[in-house]
Amino acid sequence: MSADSLPVIRAMQLADSGFPSGVFAFSWGLESALADGQVDRHSLCDWVATELRTRWHGFDRVALAGGHRLSGAALAAWCETIDTMMPVERLRRDSVQAGEALFASARAVRIALDPGATEAERAGTGHFPVVHGDFLRACGLDLPTALMTSAYGMARGAFSAAVRLGVSGAIATQRDLLTLAPLLAELSADIPDDDALPSGFMPLSDIALMRPRDGRLFIN
Repeated sequence: MSADSLPVIRAMQLADSGFPSGVFAFSWGLESALADGQVDRHSLCDWVATELRTRWHGFDRVALAGGHRLSGAALAAWCETIDTMMPVERLRRDSVQAGEALFASARAVRIALDPGATEAERAGTGHFPVVHGDFLRACGLDLPTALMTSAYGMARGAFSAAVRLGVSGAIATQRDLLTLAPLLAELSADIPDDDALPSGFMPLSDIALMRPRDGRLFIN
């Protein structure tokens, strides 16, 4: 194995929906949107593309880059910044819960996270995208590869949720991922500036993930 191939193999492992990253139990509003008829199997790919352009590119990408670049007190402060920029309480709580699951997975696979991240965990501000950035750095991925891993992981996770909800199938998922490959490459190649702040406008999915519903398969 060459030294250049190891990060690629790690990225493939970490982007797989079967990796216990903490987001397996989350649909980020997709479950309610499907139940309400706002999305169906024909528009699923468009829904995921919109989430990538808004939620991931506008918010998660920037939050992850900070988690990858920063350390110590600066990383803990970045987690606090991300916390204050989440006006939707349900989303804020779910992001921290997903982050807690990623902390647990990191300990289980013996990946040591930065002390600033563990400080944020104790403070209740260890949001998933920030922790994910620190985790991917600790696994040896540079920032461009970490962003590609995160973008693909979000898309793969959304399609995996749709499969478990009975809306899509394995073949359709692979077809849609191939369709979105150019968008994933384009968005993940946009490296945030050091002083960039996250922003996002996702009213449809934010409202969907906040809507109460009995008999949910996913947390949101």
